[in-house]
Amino acid sequence: MSTQKNQAQSFHEDFKVGKAFDRGLMRRLLRYALPHKHLIILALLLLFTVTLGSLVGPFIIQRALDGPLKDSILGSSPDTAGAFREILVLLSVFLGVSLLLLVLRFAQSLVMAHIGQRVVFDLRQQIYTHLLRMPLSFYDRNPVGRLVTRITSDIEALNELFASGIVGFLADVLILTAITATLVWVNPTLALVTLSALPILILSTFIFRNKARKYYRQQRGHLSHLNSFTQEAIQGMEIVQSFHREASHQEEHRTINKSYLVAFLQSVMAYAVFFPIIEILSTVVLAAVIWQGGSQLVEGTLTFGQFYLFWHFLGRFFQPIRDMADRYNILQSAMAAAERVFNVLDTPESLTDPEEPCPGRKLQGRIDFDNVWFAYKDEEFVLKDVSFSVEPGQTVAIVGATGSGKTTIVNLLSRFYDPQRGSILVDGTDVRQYLKRDLRARIGSVLQDVFLFSRSIRDNLVLNSTDISEEHLLDCARRANADDFISRLPGAYDEILSERGGTLSVGEKQLLVFARALVQDPDILVLDEATAYIDSTTEALIQDAIGKLLEGRTSIVIAHRLSTIKKADRILVLHKGELREQGTHEELLAVKGIYHRLHELQYLDSAAAQDSIG
Repeated sequence: MSTQKNQAQSFHEDFKVGKAFDRGLMRRLLRYALPHKHLIILALLLLFTVTLGSLVGPFIIQRALDGPLKDSILGSSPDTAGAFREILVLLSVFLGVSLLLLVLRFAQSLVMAHIGQRVVFDLRQQIYTHLLRMPLSFYDRNPVGRLVTRITSDIEALNELFASGIVGFLADVLILTAITATLVWVNPTLALVTLSALPILILSTFIFRNKARKYYRQQRGHLSHLNSFTQEAIQGMEIVQSFHREASHQEEHRTINKSYLVAFLQSVMAYAVFFPIIEILSTVVLAAVIWQGGSQLVEGTLTFGQFYLFWHFLGRFFQPIRDMADRYNILQSAMAAAERVFNVLDTPESLTDPEEPCPGRKLQGRIDFDNVWFAYKDEEFVLKDVSFSVEPGQTVAIVGATGSGKTTIVNLLSRFYDPQRGSILVDGTDVRQYLKRDLRARIGSVLQDVFLFSRSIRDNLVLNSTDISEEHLLDCARRANADDFISRLPGAYDEILSERGGTLSVGEKQLLVFARALVQDPDILVLDEATAYIDSTTEALIQDAIGKLLEGRTSIVIAHRLSTIKKADRILVLHKGELREQGTHEELLAVKGIYHRLHELQYLDSAAAQDSIG
């Protein structure tokens, strides 16, 4: 229920859109660019040079039109050879400037790409490092798909902002300012005609901005919902097909998909209306300029070269305005992405390391739970005043119904969570006094839900450790009875596993994680005993591996089948978060309490299964 609520909150959060431009967010983003300020300065110099250089070419053509070309056409210059030489000089300068601009634009694009990629590299590294430090409670509240989106597509949106958005916007403003100044300088009267369209242009841009922002919000929200629904449906395809829910899922997918389609088309419509308005305005202004400029040409107050210059720059006057609409979309997307990324980065690490930690050392393995109370949410306590002790080298089993708090105990021991009340001691020291990495390095976990990475078997066993020898690795694999099946694989220890080890059997995956635990050589072992749905031969191998794992270690075993824990030094019986019974197998049976009832139920179930087989 809480997972559904978290997903619903995540879904509604994706519909939220803050300011189109948030100064606080932008200042914070720019801090990531400061380490690369030398590249930023270079990019700004290139931008300024390219902007000014782009104005040179039209002036060269204007000089040619009003100079040697005009004289040659009208025949007013007796020095034809001189006019030809001047045309060649102007042509050479024009080609030189064009080639220089080509090189400078290439350099500018390259520099901006470097800035964008370096900034997002730093951001991506920071958010991933932050996620590695976050406690499990953080992942209880945040769906995996949402976090993956933060570190991929949201970060990529920020790359686009730095690679093209900011500098592109500055370029548009600079070009627009330079062209406006040039138009006024060439001919103030024609410039006034051009600028008369600005009020309508500003109003249209303002309306477009509000509409685009609204439709973008809806589009992003529906896309997030569509991706989430599709991911969940694919992961649960076996359930969908088993219960014949294909039709209802298809209809639900169609509804969400249609909502996204409508929002997307509305966004397209906003652009489809805005850009034609710009085109109409530019056409009207061009017509007015032709009318007014033609009159001045006839009157002789405007040269043909000046008219060309004005015409050329007028054609470029509206392009930055069109581009600014796209820059606005990039800016809005980046602001929304930045807000979501910083929300993750600003989530405090609730489980912090102590300022003066206990030195990391090999543990003796004594464990004490002292009046521990714990709740995942508010006052809904999963553990209630739990106290027990485990002596070094002892094997203690924990039994109880689903939801009784068995897994919570081992999570608290590894300090994935902290209790609300009470304390947990390892070797007489509160677990909060250890560095988390030191504590967890000495506690090995073998869980029922086996997780294997899509890497080689060797990588899955050593987990990036660089100080594990080949001899130790092979010895641990043999002791865990995993070496035999690993050696039969085509790549042996270098065999690349599919996602979650899908090509291996349940038993083979279990043997691998036993080997992984042996490789790490922990002082305390947490074992979620899992031999269900495994054939008898593999179960014998697993039981043998378990025996080797338990040797000389303090062990906590979460038991599912009571027949496997008869030899445990002590058994803890949890019921609704309380420690109700503890003792050996024989002692608990003699009490005829909760453990006795659980034992009878499992014995009856086993007997019934044997009868059905017989």
